[in-house]
Amino acid sequence: MLVLLGISMFLLVNKNLFLDNVASWRRGTATFSLDLNTLSGDLTEAGVLRRFPELELRCQAAPADIQNLGDRVCYNYAKRFDGYGAHFVAFFLREGRLSSMKVDVPWWWHAAMEKRLIERYGQPTGRQVLPSGDQRLEGWQLAQGSVFYNRDPDLNPLQWNSVFWMSDRQIEQIGGSFVQGASEPNATRAQMLRWLLGKLIHS
Repeated sequence: MLVLLGISMFLLVNKNLFLDNVASWRRGTATFSLDLNTLSGDLTEAGVLRRFPELELRCQAAPADIQNLGDRVCYNYAKRFDGYGAHFVAFFLREGRLSSMKVDVPWWWHAAMEKRLIERYGQPTGRQVLPSGDQRLEGWQLAQGSVFYNRDPDLNPLQWNSVFWMSDRQIEQIGGSFVQGASEPNATRAQMLRWLLGKLIHS
């Protein structure tokens, strides 16, 4: 009874996240692969749609809370990315050109996806030792941008991991990245404690 009560409380607190995971399971049917070295900040919205027809992307003006990523976004649920489970994919565009893209990967695929990134792109060219915000990232400098991935899975098994590519132009606009040697903002005490708790649980 206590276990069932605990699960019920967890799902209640994480209702929206749970429903989003269910939506992904029901709607995510597309399977796609992508060499992130082939992405370019010169790619247009029409070019993205042409290149990934299997994703059946929907495009719209970016909501206000993600306008730092771009002014338009093309998105959809997905089932598989490079042979591993996927949750959601989004391409962000600024002034008609690709600025960044992300693929969300289920929590339980964290280690497998990290291994896949290393196999394809080599050892990360930058790794954060301490968290920036509430997580640590690792990153790879690629041909026309950089790709980032969270080093640690989240405490919450309903929370996904993100493979995040950003064009060189977008990185320059935000002042650089740790992959290129730029400094990162410090984590707050609460964020640091949350990260440490996560490390203890996952170790």
